[in-house]
Amino acid sequence: MAHLKKNTRGAVSGLAVHFERKTDHHSNKEIDVAKTYLNQDLISDGSDMLSRFNERLNDVYCMKRDDVKALATWIVTLPEELSEAPYEQQSAFFEATKQFLDDRYGPENAVAAVVHYDETTPHLHYAFVPVVFDAKKERYKVSAKEVLTRHDLQTFHDDLDQDLKQVLPFYEQGILNNKTLPFENVDEIKKYNDQFKVLKDELVNIEENISAKKALLKVTNQALTEVELAEKQIDDFKQALSKNLFGKTVLKPDDLDRFKSLLANMKKATLQSQRDAADSNQALLKTKAQLAEVQADYQQLKDRHQVLQQRVREKQQMDYAMRDMLKNDYGVEKIPHSDVEARYVLYRLDHEQLTKSKKEATSWLATLKTAREHPDSKITSSRLDRGIEQVKALINRIIELTRDLFKGPSL
Repeated sequence: MAHLKKNTRGAVSGLAVHFERKTDHHSNKEIDVAKTYLNQDLISDGSDMLSRFNERLNDVYCMKRDDVKALATWIVTLPEELSEAPYEQQSAFFEATKQFLDDRYGPENAVAAVVHYDETTPHLHYAFVPVVFDAKKERYKVSAKEVLTRHDLQTFHDDLDQDLKQVLPFYEQGILNNKTLPFENVDEIKKYNDQFKVLKDELVNIEENISAKKALLKVTNQALTEVELAEKQIDDFKQALSKNLFGKTVLKPDDLDRFKSLLANMKKATLQSQRDAADSNQALLKTKAQLAEVQADYQQLKDRHQVLQQRVREKQQMDYAMRDMLKNDYGVEKIPHSDVEARYVLYRLDHEQLTKSKKEATSWLATLKTAREHPDSKITSSRLDRGIEQVKALINRIIELTRDLFKGPSL
């Protein structure tokens, strides 16, 4: 969730350009400039990162060597459990993280705390000058080695997690409540996650099967090698025996028959081993083909999963933008959740995005009725009544189509 980097003085200018988005020509292709307005600068003192950095170095001692690590940066990524949370909760997470870092390394040493929402995953860039007090010379000095010790790095994640659990109730629960929009894609993402698990299990089984096939081939190949060696030894014996036929016979005829029988058995074993090897090779090729198909399906589902996650993030940001507009431009502080669901149904009706499912249409009807009965609803009763009548008519059409389908053509 968090990553640390130590930087020299020469790297600060480039980091400032990236953190504070001082250019629209980014080398990072994941940056969407259309969403840069969502980014947050959590140090709002009117200055910028570079000036804060230079000002802090003027207050403390720092060696003039170019290789001195004069700036440390933490990148803290939004946890996956908050990826679907409202913008307000995500913002609260980063503000609490910034406060934790201030307490840990000193707010006077912080030179940047910027949250980027315009990249693939929201994250916080926190930059600070690693400063310690030099008791021997009675002055403050820059020393990344003494500030970012092994103990500091080993305890960082646990300390951050415990701190956030104390100040953020929704982080402690690990479950996101009060979702603002009925995103059907969230259910789709869960479905794909379940499919990922099944596919991963299949991959493990197939890879184990391939390993077993390879082991069998190895044993078969070893057996063939032993057979070939035995045949060579028998051939050598026959050659030696033929030479002895012109001289003294040193073996009995029964010995020759015994070796002939042995040779026949070895040839039979050889043919069987070759057949087994051919069968094993065929099974291995088939298994490899199955593995390739599963891997292709896995990659396709993974790509679709990433697309759906991006769409969810975009809808969350749009939800924040709409809430911000309603609050600051129209003075609407709160909208009932039933209104949000009802407006979603009305949008589908107005744009003729009608469902073919009776179950879903019945759910729409219940949603509109709930919104009409809510005392704080901002939707006019006439619009809700018109929507209710539209849904009732839609349900009747679905019932008629279903009845005609089961009735079949007339004779």
